Amino acid sequence: MSKGKSTTTTTTDPTQMAIYSDLYDRSKSIAGQPFVPYTGSRVAGFNPDQLQGFDSTRGMFQDSMSYDPRGLLSDMGTQPLNIQSFQNPYNTQVIDQSLADLDRARQIRLQSDQDAAIGAGAFGGSRSALLEAETNRNFADQAARTSSNLRQSGYNNSLNAAMQDRNFRSGIQSGLLGDQYRNLGLMSGIGSQQQGLQQRGMDAGYNEFLRALQYGPQQLGLLAQGVSALPTQSNQTASYKPGFGDYLAGGASLLGSAAMGGGFGQGGFFTKMLG
Repeated sequence: MSKGKSTTTTTTDPTQMAIYSDLYDRSKSIAGQPFVPYTGSRVAGFNPDQLQGFDSTRGMFQDSMSYDPRGLLSDMGTQPLNIQSFQNPYNTQVIDQSLADLDRARQIRLQSDQDAAIGAGAFGGSRSALLEAETNRNFADQAARTSSNLRQSGYNNSLNAAMQDRNFRSGIQSGLLGDQYRNLGLMSGIGSQQQGLQQRGMDAGYNEFLRALQYGPQQLGLLAQGVSALPTQSNQTASYKPGFGDYLAGGASLLGSAAMGGGFGQGGFFTKMLG
């Protein structure tokens, strides 16, 4: 025995259904539109001043690289000092003049000693010989000291001049080497700027490609958000269709009620069933 069935029917509001249809048609139209890429310039190139600066930097780089400061510094560090080239050309004349002055003083001293000996009546004696020998010995000692001091002083002056010259030339070569390093940095900076400009151009094209891929889904997503934001409006209708079991259950209920009430009466049962 089967019982009846309950059914519920839900229908969308016609007005809202029209909105859905309109949005769907619009989405198809938008999705069918071709992507319009941006065709304008997006990366600024180098201006004339920058290009002129690049050329000037290349010129300085080529000029500085034409020298070999490292090689010259290495040679100066291994070669001996050329002290002789810094000797005073008048050093010998100074020594000769100093010795001549000493000899003149010696002669004057000898003449003075002889005059003193003659005045004392001892000229030509042993005392006179001793005085002359002492004067000559003092002259020899003084001449040796003077010549040695002058030569040592001349050598030291030449040595100091040679060292100053080497330090001066080393400073020049170190400056040239530093200039080369600086120009190397400038050239590297030029390369980095040019590479950066080229990379920005590549990135602009790639970003436009990504934008084209995302365009369609983006537009559809906006429409989908608009549709999902609409409230749901629907009508529900409930109905029940009785089955054979429902009729039997109803008849049994009527029989029970009649028995409790004392009878059916004439035609009462069928009237209840059909009613």
